[in-house]
Amino acid sequence: MPPTASSSKRVNRYPMNDDSRPFDPKVLLGFALLIALVLLLPAYWEWTGFKKPAPSPPVIADTSSSVIPADTARRSAEGPRTIGPAAAVVPGDTAAGAFLTDPAWVEKTIRIETDVYDALLSTRGARLVGMVLKEYRYNDAARHDQPIILADTMDDVGLRFRSVRDQFDWSSAPFAADRAEVRLAGNDSTVIRFTARSRKGNDVAVTYTFHGKRYDFDVDVTVPSPWVDGMENEYFYGWEGGLWPTEPDPREDDSYFAANALMGKDLETVSKYDATAPRKNLTGLTYWAAVRTKYFVCATIPRNREAQGFLAIAGQRSVPYKDESVTIKQFTAAVRMDLPPGAPLHDRFTIYIGPVEYSFLKAYGVGLEDMVDLGWRWLIRPFALMILWLFTAMHAVIPNYGVAIILFALLIKVLFHPLTKKSTLSMRQMQQLQPRMEKLRERHKGDAQRLNQEMMKLYKESGINPLSGCITLLPQMPIFFALYQVFRTTIELRGAYFVGWLTDLSQKDPYYVLPIIMTISFFLQQRLSTKDPKQKMLTYILPLVFGFFFKDVPAGLTLYWTVFNIFSVIEMTWLIGHPPAMGSDGEVGSGTIVKTSKASSKAKG
Repeated sequence: MPPTASSSKRVNRYPMNDDSRPFDPKVLLGFALLIALVLLLPAYWEWTGFKKPAPSPPVIADTSSSVIPADTARRSAEGPRTIGPAAAVVPGDTAAGAFLTDPAWVEKTIRIETDVYDALLSTRGARLVGMVLKEYRYNDAARHDQPIILADTMDDVGLRFRSVRDQFDWSSAPFAADRAEVRLAGNDSTVIRFTARSRKGNDVAVTYTFHGKRYDFDVDVTVPSPWVDGMENEYFYGWEGGLWPTEPDPREDDSYFAANALMGKDLETVSKYDATAPRKNLTGLTYWAAVRTKYFVCATIPRNREAQGFLAIAGQRSVPYKDESVTIKQFTAAVRMDLPPGAPLHDRFTIYIGPVEYSFLKAYGVGLEDMVDLGWRWLIRPFALMILWLFTAMHAVIPNYGVAIILFALLIKVLFHPLTKKSTLSMRQMQQLQPRMEKLRERHKGDAQRLNQEMMKLYKESGINPLSGCITLLPQMPIFFALYQVFRTTIELRGAYFVGWLTDLSQKDPYYVLPIIMTISFFLQQRLSTKDPKQKMLTYILPLVFGFFFKDVPAGLTLYWTVFNIFSVIEMTWLIGHPPAMGSDGEVGSGTIVKTSKASSKAKG
């Protein structure tokens, strides 16, 4: 039956829908089936035999031959490197020539096995030459499930002592060690002492203290009379040669490579390679210096006294990636220690080699946690820390970060539901004011200032805030950016498995399934919330723009936004079918607004 003139004045129960009825249940049913399909995928893959590979035991160095397994993707042709007997150091070697040489001396390695890593120390220079993290694995196909190698015996990397002009460099000096092999567990700790004598009578001692279940160890350096061997008033100590990439795409990992130092209250960062000026030497109070990748770091922390500077050296090297060679950055980062003339050298350092995990780094009390980029300190970081804590707590109960993300999205939707409801009411009120606003536009067509005044007056008389449509969006923005930082930089989500093809929520969806679902869900959400014909094109453009953006972001963030959109579609559908009570009504375009109570409104209905 066609509408009559009187029927045109009736109250529209569904003012946000063009056809004056709730959202099409067939579309909602189809959307529910799409969600069910995604949730049932794990059972389907298990039924067809597709399962997440079971973790293999860590590769442990061969004690008999002192082997640290090489990075198979990087060293596939060469295989593991064994440090065997070394040739005697000859006086012609500048670094070793300053030390007494025993013709019978051969290089030996000492293996240190703890609960969290396997390490190798060499008697040549008393240096750390190998480090394997037992609790972290590679995620790429070539090295899948093998333990992370931060340094191996084929690399010229490790801790190094540098005097100003290398007058007294012992990185190749022949040391003797008082231990051959160490195994630690739990709260156990042990000491390994390396000693060497210079030609001028200095007894150099480098003492390591290792712990069973910690990623750090202590290094004591002692030289009774350093000036006798030509040392001046300062030296540098830190990690040299950088760390190797650990993620599937070394180019993405390389974007996080940097040398960092905390100088006073400022975090200094060197993250670019400049061939014309590869060295950066800063002076000032320095609490630590570090070399980092995306997820791992080696930090040098002076313990018995403060450092007075920071040395960073940038370089480049090539690594194979698929069928090409990729150039990545490498950094040296060392602290500068002052040495008063005539004084003995006796300094103690804590070396942390492990994950860039906020809770681990914060425990040292020297600001190492500043390396974890959680966004703007006073706006985004508090939300990021809250989200990180909540995810960690949920993961302790629910051993799947994907499920935790879904529950978190539901929690956020429930918390913001009152604001969404208020925003929906505001949009309905704004829609009822449209005829009157059109009349005002025509009446004051050539007077923009008067039009603006009259519209503000109309909003005030109606009790409407024209910006209230944004009240649900603005509070969510810090949470969104905080989530982005958490998924992009925190190691807790590295390798986090969800379902089927989503084996690492910190990486993008390899098949773009989630971005596609997210785009569809965002489109449905826009259709429900946008009814202004002038904004109709946005319902098509915005989902495509967001879909393009989300195709390369971490899958965990895409999962959150997708699930949040799905919950929003369900919420908006319910609100359209159960519109919130209006605080005022009246003849649309009548020139006046007659305010009535909720009770009288119900009576009219």
